[in-house]
Order: sequence, then structure tokens, then C-alpha cells
Amino acid sequence: MKSAPVIIDFLRHGQVTGVPCFNGITDPPLTQGGWDAMTKACETSQRADGIITSPLRRCAAFAHEWGKKHQIPVTIAPDWREYAFGLWDGRTTEEIMTLDPQGLAAFWQDPTNHPPPHGESMAHFQARIAASVQDALHTPAKGHLLVVTHGGVMRQLAAQLLQRPFQEMWSMDIPPATLLRTVFIPGIKTASPKLFYMGPA
Repeated sequence: MKSAPVIIDFLRHGQVTGVPCFNGITDPPLTQGGWDAMTKACETSQRADGIITSPLRRCAAFAHEWGKKHQIPVTIAPDWREYAFGLWDGRTTEEIMTLDPQGLAAFWQDPTNHPPPHGESMAHFQARIAASVQDALHTPAKGHLLVVTHGGVMRQLAAQLLQRPFQEMWSMDIPPATLLRTVFIPGIKTASPKLFYMGPA
């Protein structure tokens, strides 16, 4: 008996407070506009059977509230957290350009081989996202899952699903509250997962 396809919707958190910066483990809260945009995106996604969320509050606060409102079980999964930017975490691009212009230029050109100082290695980042997808496919709430996560994670995910080098995906535009959908067909090795851009809310 063949397993049914699994739909996973990946939702980037909405706009957060403060100026744009390298928010990895740095965790500002959502703005009201960011919260509203995520609500609209979830309405587009339709009702999920289960929600998996990054532990960071810009994802988890909304995920828990949405799950409670719609009686959907919510699981916190630490490995869906954002990429850790090391010494750059929480800093603006302008600040990093002043402190480490060569390092930033190298990172933008080739993030795989030039991570931020004391930042997460791309090999580790790639491995934890790949493992997180497999964990999601084996969650009890199969059928339609909603994963609330981050822009860097979704770029890494796109690179893996589309089988492209990560540096090609690093500049991919994923605005706050963007929704990406993929469909997995278990047991069919030749069926590569498809990635659908559902658009920002």
C-alpha cells in the first residue's frame, strides 16, 4: 500500500521590530503588521493537521496562538531555528561593513566557504535542515503540515529541494510572511519534491 503524499507549508515569520539586521539567534518580537501578515498567509495555506515551529519567539508566539485558535497540535523543533550569524548576530549591514567589510563581501559571494566569524558552518546548517525535513515527514500529524521558520532556513531548504548550490539561493527574495509549499511522495525515489511559491501575504 502506497503512502499518501505529504504537503508541507513553510512560513517565514512576519516583520519584526527594530531596524533590519542579521537576526539569527537575536530574537525581536513581531510587529502587529507582521502578525497580521502571518495570519493572512495561514488562511491561504488552509487548515494544517499539525504545526512545527522554530523555538524563537518571532515564530513560536504566532504558531502557538494559531494552533490554539484552530485546535491544531504544535511542536517546537529547535533545529528549525535561524542560521546563527556568530559575531554579526543582531548587527546591521552598515555596522558589519564598518567592522568587517572583507568578511561581509566574502560571505555574500560565497557563504558556504566564508561564514561569519564564530557563525554556524554551512555544512552543519545544511545537515540540520535536511534532518529536520525527515523528522517532519515522520511526525504523527501527517497529511498537511505547517512549519513556521525563517528566511535563511527557507533558502537552505530551496537549495536542497531544487538541488542547487546554496550560494545560488542565498540571494533568493523571501520577504517576511512568505509561504513556500512542497509535496513529498513517500516511497517513490524518482519523484523529486516540488517547491511552490505561494507568495508573501
